[in-house]
Amino acid sequence: MDHKIEIQTALEEIKSSITGVAERQTQMQTQVDAIDLQGRQRHTNDPNAEDMLVKALGESDELKRLVEMGKGCAIIRLGDLNAIPMQRKILTGGSMTGTAGVVMPERVGSIVPLASRRLFLRDLLFRGSKTTGNQVYFVKEQTFVNGASPQAGEGAVKSETTMSFTTVSLPIQTLAHHLNASKQVLEDVPTLAAYISTRLLYGLRYREEVQCISGDGTGNNLSGLIGQASPFNLALLTGVSHTPLDILRRALEQVELADEVPAGFFCLSPVDIANIELLKDTLGRYIVGDPGGTAEALSLWGKPVISTTAITPGTFLAGSSESAELVDRLDATVELSYEDRDNFIRNAVTILCEERTVLCTYRPGAFVTGTLNSSPA
Repeated sequence: MDHKIEIQTALEEIKSSITGVAERQTQMQTQVDAIDLQGRQRHTNDPNAEDMLVKALGESDELKRLVEMGKGCAIIRLGDLNAIPMQRKILTGGSMTGTAGVVMPERVGSIVPLASRRLFLRDLLFRGSKTTGNQVYFVKEQTFVNGASPQAGEGAVKSETTMSFTTVSLPIQTLAHHLNASKQVLEDVPTLAAYISTRLLYGLRYREEVQCISGDGTGNNLSGLIGQASPFNLALLTGVSHTPLDILRRALEQVELADEVPAGFFCLSPVDIANIELLKDTLGRYIVGDPGGTAEALSLWGKPVISTTAITPGTFLAGSSESAELVDRLDATVELSYEDRDNFIRNAVTILCEERTVLCTYRPGAFVTGTLNSSPA
């Protein structure tokens, strides 16, 4: 009898243990499902959650205060523009005009950006200097006459080399633009990040590239590389038949003949890049392009090619990455404010994006520009 009671008690204990394990498994599965759901939501709502732009916006106390109080302004310093992704975001939804239903609950994003091209010029130029003033000064070698030669004899005066220098002073310039958006956009940080990165920051970088390539240096414009570059020497072209490839190679030669730092890149219009890639030999075979090849960045004569609409079709620029530099006074900064014009009564916010920088061209002779349809002199 006692054995029956002991067995019954043991069975009840085992049953109780099994029930407890099942309950804990159910609880753990519920937690796992919740974590998985949150992970999917984060991945869906923010395809680039770790980029520095989203991080800066999400951690900004000023932005949080602005949203909570509904007034004032917030300043967010974004740092190096090159570290901010500029790729297209896959977003769907309405617009940012403040129309009812713009920011829809439980939706992914609300902006479909226009296609934007990637920029490369800033990436290729030598960078590393910062300034805290309104002017940048540097000393540049102006002339160098090499007098090195064998000594005429023991006790004879040795030859003299002469050189001269000039001091260059350039003012820091401000590049900026702003736009208005609905107040509701501030409630969704990932959407705001995508909006700013694809429009304001892209616009800033595009204008910077235009200024670096073709700025005329008048007023508050930067002194662009084309305006300071040496004209292509037509005498380097031989014969009566030549292609754009011949001209670009001769441009590299011109820099080398000037005893400058060898050119390290080309800037070309997408139109000219297409024309070059479509060049064929006498048998109809493509010389540069490969219709069946994989997508790769174009390089010509071993130098990377920057494809940019900031340069006029038919014009080229060959340059040295080490011979010019963008010196930043203020990194890319985004400011948000309700206190602009009639924002308060329109439930709107003004978003300003700006930077302060200057292009320092240390060796103008290391840059050559010309046209791709040049004829020999």
